[in-house]
Amino acid sequence: MSLISSILCVIVALEHFYIFYLETVVPASTKTAKTFQLPLSFTKDKMVQTLFKNQGVYNGLFGIGLLYATFVSENGFEMATLFICFVIIAALYGSITSSASILVKQGGPAILALLSLIIFH
Repeated sequence: MSLISSILCVIVALEHFYIFYLETVVPASTKTAKTFQLPLSFTKDKMVQTLFKNQGVYNGLFGIGLLYATFVSENGFEMATLFICFVIIAALYGSITSSASILVKQGGPAILALLSLIIFH
């Protein structure tokens, strides 16, 4: 995998670890409420916290998968492409069902990483 592709995959992984942190570690924080444009009172609801934590685990797994693909896998290109596609699909779904800005914020870096993986492979 090229250096540029590796850097972009790590950026996407770090973004998903940050989302994991917001959703799983501090789901009722002011930062989480602001990031997801939700009322703080809503994020303090126990059911919402449970849903956030579940979703956060998936985001953490995206990050782990991308780091595995970048630094451990013997077929990093294939693994990275798979996980980057997962991220793009999740961003597309989120942009349709939640907020169009998700496509730019979450999907943008992943789309750049996918283009890099394709171009430099």
